Amino acid sequence: MSLTALIVHRDDNVANLIGAGKKGQSVVCATEGASQQLAIRLLEDVPANHKFAVRDIKAGDAIIKYGLNIGRASCDIRKGQYVHVHNIESNRGRGDLSGKRRAAGSSLSRRKTSAKSKTAR
Repeated sequence: MSLTALIVHRDDNVANLIGAGKKGQSVVCATEGASQQLAIRLLEDVPANHKFAVRDIKAGDAIIKYGLNIGRASCDIRKGQYVHVHNIESNRGRGDLSGKRRAAGSSLSRRKTSAKSKTAR
């Protein structure tokens, strides 16, 4: 029996598996808005509703889901492999990145505020 997965955006290099999948099972991937489907054999077990690679991804390459960069591959990921925290470094919810952005933004805000107060004098 074949499984089903959804590729949300044509640029995605991962698909969301609908249900759980076992190593060796075939998955039919439907891409939203496209008539063609892609068949992929799972290289390892994939938990229900998790993602797997729909093409080979090199270490350091972006992981694209929903058409958005959600992180980077921490190692080479083969087509059909489970994609999760063990082989990607997320760029979402990272305090170290948001802290840098916040710090950069706050110094910019201070400069703008300082410039406004100088012109108001």
